[in-house]
Amino acid sequence: MDTTIILKAFSVEANRFTQNNPGQKSEKLDSATIHAPIAQNLSDLLVQSNSFFVKSYGMGSLSTASFRGSSGSQTATLWNGFNLQSPMNGFLDYALIPACFLDDVSLSYGGASALYGSASVGGTILLNNRPKFNTGLQAALSASFGSFDNYQQSVSAKWSNAKFSFSARAFNHTALNNYPFINTAELEKPKQFQQNAKLKQSGTLLESYLKLSQKQVLSIRFWYQSNQRQIPATIISGVTKQIQKDEFYRGNLEWSYRSKLNQSKIRVAYFDERLNFNDPDIPLYSYSRSHTVIAEAEDSYFFTEGLYLTLGVNNTFIKALSDGYGSLIPHQNRTAAFAALQMDSKNKSWKNKVSVRKEYFGTHQVPFTASFGTEKLFFKLLTIRGNISRNYRLPTFNDLFWTEALANGNTNLKPESGWSGDIGLGESYSKKNGNINSEISLFASEVKNMIVWQPSVGAIWSPQNVNSVLSRGIETKLAGSYQLSKILLQLTAKYSYTLSTNNERNQTNASIFGKQLFYVPQSIFQVEGALSLKGIKISYLHNYTGKRFTNSENTEYLRAYKIGTVSLSKTFTLKKIKLDIYTQFLNIWNEQYQIIAWRPMPLANYVFGLSVRI
Repeated sequence: MDTTIILKAFSVEANRFTQNNPGQKSEKLDSATIHAPIAQNLSDLLVQSNSFFVKSYGMGSLSTASFRGSSGSQTATLWNGFNLQSPMNGFLDYALIPACFLDDVSLSYGGASALYGSASVGGTILLNNRPKFNTGLQAALSASFGSFDNYQQSVSAKWSNAKFSFSARAFNHTALNNYPFINTAELEKPKQFQQNAKLKQSGTLLESYLKLSQKQVLSIRFWYQSNQRQIPATIISGVTKQIQKDEFYRGNLEWSYRSKLNQSKIRVAYFDERLNFNDPDIPLYSYSRSHTVIAEAEDSYFFTEGLYLTLGVNNTFIKALSDGYGSLIPHQNRTAAFAALQMDSKNKSWKNKVSVRKEYFGTHQVPFTASFGTEKLFFKLLTIRGNISRNYRLPTFNDLFWTEALANGNTNLKPESGWSGDIGLGESYSKKNGNINSEISLFASEVKNMIVWQPSVGAIWSPQNVNSVLSRGIETKLAGSYQLSKILLQLTAKYSYTLSTNNERNQTNASIFGKQLFYVPQSIFQVEGALSLKGIKISYLHNYTGKRFTNSENTEYLRAYKIGTVSLSKTFTLKKIKLDIYTQFLNIWNEQYQIIAWRPMPLANYVFGLSVRI
């Protein structure tokens, strides 16, 4: 007899912050890695999961990311569609983003200013939180501890029915970070311990989602966090007592509507970011605070299957207060209009997308930006893709308005602008017991009007539009898995080669023409092997980072380093309760290395964590 089974209705949604944009290389981090209690922050996730350069000043200290030879200020990071970069210095510290507050993390390689706005020059990191309905009550408790008195605890509770979803998460993190290192600045190279490196963090994230109807959802999110860190000195400058406190409030409200023919979103966000720095030895105390209000509306209209148009407008208002600005309280009001047209074949084997954006920013001439991406699937195995885009980055408040005895901003700065492009070839082959995937990408980009701080008359430092930078290179990836009886074997290898050089010759910078940018490694290699059996998983991750020049003339450099990490996890299930136990041994080869000159990284260390889920 025929049987009819009624399935619950569900919807699949995509927007420019979540979908895979045709022609652009993208990756999504494994959810199991994100939710493991030993992954304490976003910096940890990026180091363990990808082959691009993560620049860290030490355990618990400032951490930024560099895609394809770009700088940290040229990497946009979006939280549910809102850029988290500081409007004052242009950076986001990934050591301050707790992994337990993230549902998924996606990486978009190459420039995409037409899609994401200012600073999306080298790449974009997308952080998103997802609502889940009809799941009832879910709760989790996690704790981890490791070397150097490193302790972190987190708790989460989620409840939802057919119309309402609520989530609450909180975490606490403390660490002494008094790790041993070899002081290479001294002749005898003695073993010493990091000092003045204590860390204390805590925060909470609240989310509410309400289905106003089958087509409408109202979302509210609130994120508060307090971070207090001692700032260790370099190994050539002695001990300091510097301390920094970061505190922020982030909230957003979003209304979304979806029907068969269109999808609309209206969202608004408010960020209140504060920073206090204190150096009692000088003495020096400085205070900074910024307010950001972002309002955005967009609508996507589906003409036919595979053809849809997105139109939108964004307004960003920023105000800042800092001792570095004197009596000035600068503010900006920026408005942008954007559009995207996607055209897919009926069977989705060929996808094309055109995006444009124009931003208005006072008297500054912000360039018109556009991008085009295309990808084609052949024989359900081989994908060829290509992407080209024009990009820009606006000067920060510090670039424009900073005023001190030895440093002054420059209100005449132009936005950085340029183009980027890449082509890629991907292959995917699957059989009953396994699969193999490979990918190769060739990329190139040029950025003009690079903003560089340099000394001028009277030894006063000031930012100028002076450099043109050309980056090009290759990225490869090979991944495979094989099911052997009850054993799952996995292997992933990634390699990237990047040349990022000064591309402008004149009298003031003739000696650096054609030279690699400092702190941009040419070669990065990563390989990971894993074995899983009956809830047990053991893996080994090997990271190699090539030498990095520490001056523009390429006469000084930090040597290459390799880091080995062994991870072991086990999942126990008892009725509705799941217990996950994790152990990780980092830098098992006891490598002596520095990512930033004169700032040592820890030798061999460990972390242990467990979580209980119901």
